[in-house]
Amino acid sequence: MNKLLDCNCSHYKGVVMLLMRFFLAFIFIKAGMGKLPIVGGEGLTNALPLFLVYLVVLFEILGGIFMIAGIKYEALTGLGASMIAIVMIGAAYMHYGVWGDPFASKNVMYPLSLLMIALIFITDDA
Repeated sequence: MNKLLDCNCSHYKGVVMLLMRFFLAFIFIKAGMGKLPIVGGEGLTNALPLFLVYLVVLFEILGGIFMIAGIKYEALTGLGASMIAIVMIGAAYMHYGVWGDPFASKNVMYPLSLLMIALIFITDDA
């Protein structure tokens, strides 16, 4: 049997999960901060009611912060990942369902990919 396929690579899982956690946190903290200050008539406020825009920004920033804090406080990982997943479900819906972007476009696949990464943290029991 191939030695590469036969190796026990479970010890790499922790490193990969830590890297994914940092990348996810960075992406969402940066995205949330990029939406500040929230100004009516600009950006997301053209597509969503103002209270939802505030909620999206809050979920992006806090979701990212909770992913980092989840290194020490495990319960925050699930909360942060859930916040991110909710935002990504909304983003995928807006692109595909409302704006009519093709399903295989980067505008739909990017939020779905981030959703899948968030779901890994929600469902991981290690």
